[in-house]
Amino acid sequence: HTDIDKKLHLEIFELEKKYSELYAPLYARRTEIVQGAAEPTDAEKEEGAKIAEAEKEDAEVESGITEVPEDGEDAEEATGIPEFWLTALRNHPQLAELITDRDEGAIKFLRDIRLVYLSDKPGFKLEFEFAENPYFSNSVLSKTYVYEQSDVAGDLEFGSAQGTEIDWKPENDLSVTVETKKQRHKTSNRTRVVKKTVPAETFFSFFATVEEPESDDDSELADETRDRIELDYELAEEFKEKIVPCAIDWFTGKALAYEGLDEEEYDDGFMDDYYDDEDDDDEDDDEDDDDVDDLSRSAKDAAEPPQCKNQ
Repeated sequence: HTDIDKKLHLEIFELEKKYSELYAPLYARRTEIVQGAAEPTDAEKEEGAKIAEAEKEDAEVESGITEVPEDGEDAEEATGIPEFWLTALRNHPQLAELITDRDEGAIKFLRDIRLVYLSDKPGFKLEFEFAENPYFSNSVLSKTYVYEQSDVAGDLEFGSAQGTEIDWKPENDLSVTVETKKQRHKTSNRTRVVKKTVPAETFFSFFATVEEPESDDDSELADETRDRIELDYELAEEFKEKIVPCAIDWFTGKALAYEGLDEEEYDDGFMDDYYDDEDDDDEDDDEDDDDVDDLSRSAKDAAEPPQCKNQ
């Protein structure tokens, strides 16, 4: 029975791959319009108007579609749909918690999100294409997920994930912040400024590769890492099953209605486990700062204060 189940799930996966190829022209057309490489045809506009009109009569679903005049200066200057992907991701409750105010500037350069099925093994890759930007030099950030088949039920489960190393540009590394502290020497009464680079919460942590802890590791850090990996797999599934195929509905906000989602259903800090907890480290660092003040004058002159590489 298990062997048949395994075959069933593999065939379902192959069916997903087949239909992904059939959807591809639709997503390519969406990309052309979003990026301003093409304008909607009259037939597409007419079809969109029919959908909007039909949904006006449905009190439970708001399409979020607004008719925009085609004349005027703004219409001539507009190219594509500005901030399409930023808006779509911001409308997703889980992803919205990951996107910081600092992240928004970089995500505005996001041109497309693609789903690519792996050809040599069960799995898929998420590709995030970016325009040239002042944040990083990568044109594509990707994350690859490989499935493992369960020996019990035969279903495909997440087995591993491999992310992209982001080549951050100086001064615009969103993965860190620079803390500045003043320290006063107890004997000389002189002050100095110490700059320290510390990890920062950012949406771009999604692209990090997180190693699975050993099975017999029951430490608190290992548990936190497992929680983070589980959340990462959940986000991957959201991108695969919802964001990529229904990006327009997430952009308009319509997806929240037919998904039955309500932002109030999500507690504050729902994604806290996704980020590393740095609070304890900060407290330890504060204690270390006090120790620096006890250095002798000569030792102090010889010591080099921590430097931020991104200054």
